[in-house]
Formats: sequence, structure tokens, C-alpha cells
Amino acid sequence: MKLTSIDQGFLVMSDENMEGRRLFASPDAAVIHITVQSGHAIEPHAASVDMEFFVLEGRGLFSVGGESAEAGPGVLVESPRDIPHGIKNPGPGPLRVLAIKNSGK
Repeated sequence: MKLTSIDQGFLVMSDENMEGRRLFASPDAAVIHITVQSGHAIEPHAASVDMEFFVLEGRGLFSVGGESAEAGPGVLVESPRDIPHGIKNPGPGPLRVLAIKNSGK
């Protein structure tokens, strides 16, 4: 068994407004813990794999393709491969999300 805490995760993105730490990676999947500070966003971009975003804390405005919806703790947002997706944190506190990248096999 392997245990990985957030602070042990591999830093994959970081600035004063957001941080992403990869907690798990294999040829078929990856799990990334993302924190987006209040009032900031991850701008829309597309991924070559299917993705899911599971909200742990806070509320976020998620966009996938031409759709958008607000989601809070306990909600899973699905984003198919090659479709632009983005996340905004309207606040007031940090938004914490687990991003799951998978090959869809």
C-alpha cells in the first residue's frame, strides 16, 4: 500500500492564485489536487484525455464546451477529451478539487 499526502504530491502548476499537485500517475490515469484561490480561474483549455473534477471544498463555476454550472462539495463534473474546460472560483474561500485524468479505457 502506498499513501500520499497533498504536500508530498508532485507540483505540476503553481502561482500565487493556484496550485496543482499530482498525487497519482499511471499510463491510464492521474489524480491531481488543485487549489484555486478566491476570485481566480483556470482558463478554458482542452485535454487529450477524459477528465473528471470532484469538488472537495468551496464552490466553483465549471465550464465544459458551451455549458457552465456551479458545483460545490461532493459534486463530480465530467469533461470529455478534446472539449475545452475551465474553472472559476467566485469565492469567498479557496476551491479545492480532485482532477482525475483517464484514458477512458
